[in-house]
Amino acid sequence: MQLYFIRHAQSINNALWQENGHNNDRKADPLITEIGKQQAERVAAFLSESGLDLGQGWVGPKNVCGFGITHLYCSLMERAVQTGTIIADQLGLGLIAKVDLHETGGIFLKEVINGQEGYYGSPGHNRQYFESRYPRLILPAEIDESGWWKQDLEPREAYLPRAKHVLDDLMKSHAGTEDRVGVIIHGGIFKYIFEILFDFNTEKEFTIFVNNCSITRIDFIEDKTLLMYLNRIDFLPPELIT
Repeated sequence: MQLYFIRHAQSINNALWQENGHNNDRKADPLITEIGKQQAERVAAFLSESGLDLGQGWVGPKNVCGFGITHLYCSLMERAVQTGTIIADQLGLGLIAKVDLHETGGIFLKEVINGQEGYYGSPGHNRQYFESRYPRLILPAEIDESGWWKQDLEPREAYLPRAKHVLDDLMKSHAGTEDRVGVIIHGGIFKYIFEILFDFNTEKEFTIFVNNCSITRIDFIEDKTLLMYLNRIDFLPPELIT
């Protein structure tokens, strides 16, 4: 199995932080920007390239023979769905939505409610919304008309267990296969997935920075977990690197 973690394209919140250094006007579930759309189109085209013909079965560390993505997953946050849809359209794949792939914290805004300032949950989009806008998206059965996010701010202690559940779910479906699995990921939860994959000391604080629409490839061969590359963005021109 090969896993390809692809960070979502630039969102409105990403652009806000880049321009102003704060999130004061952040959206709970932001869309991608025009730059983000161009990023997603670039990574989609890159993933669809056939590459060189170096013989049947040849697998290289830099995908010079192409990617051959067989499965594509995303969260239900709209920036991930938008990015994944552009890629899925290019590759001719279905886009499988997984609730647990969402960014750390979930969907929330800082608000004052009943005189109390805090981080309060905002409902995610419902089934009708997704079905009417994203026909390639394959929704989980439990998504109904009341919206998929039904809680307040996700607590920090939930991050690592959820990341483990995400990995366990992927391994259950694809371990021991020749599948090449694309996962549209968020920067925050990716850090915790990375911790689990490579057994980091989780008591020590660290950060993994990944650019919008960057690709990270991890291979699983027998009992080995191989980091083939991290934060690959060589397919993006400088003006689209965010």
